[in-house]
Amino acid sequence: MEDDRDARRRFIEDAGNLMDEHALPHMAGKVIGALLICVPPHMALDELAEELQASKGAISMATRLLLRIGILEKVSLPGHRRRYYRIRPNLWEELFVRSTEHFERHVRLVEEGLEIMRHEPIEMRRRLVEMKAFTDFLADELPGLVERWRKRRPGLVKRSLEKLKEEDRQ
Repeated sequence: MEDDRDARRRFIEDAGNLMDEHALPHMAGKVIGALLICVPPHMALDELAEELQASKGAISMATRLLLRIGILEKVSLPGHRRRYYRIRPNLWEELFVRSTEHFERHVRLVEEGLEIMRHEPIEMRRRLVEMKAFTDFLADELPGLVERWRKRRPGLVKRSLEKLKEEDRQ
């Protein structure tokens, strides 16, 4: 049976692999993984280096990147001289909103492509037409999705917490 330490290492490595797929450095993904499962919910640079068995330089580069792109924030604790890092509150909603802005660039790109191809037969524009249909669909759906999340977030979080408490009692 896998012990907690092995499960933690696997989770952190999986986070690194997942962030690789999002074009983030593997170490940045491992920092995210470590900060998602640490107790308390923040770690200092040297704690991250120890947890990830990596150099302070590698951790410093990863945390600077994650600070710059808005995934982490630095926190100071009363009575402590060290600076700590944690995942930003409401990160997932903010990332989704940012990806919506990125999505708008896709909309502009497809419109530009359709303009360039305007004199080509319709079958030659099919790839762009399909992309346009998909972006139109998302443009219609995304604002409602964000609004529904904001309305339902408290209840969904509460329900998830209650479910975890129930599982813990069993």
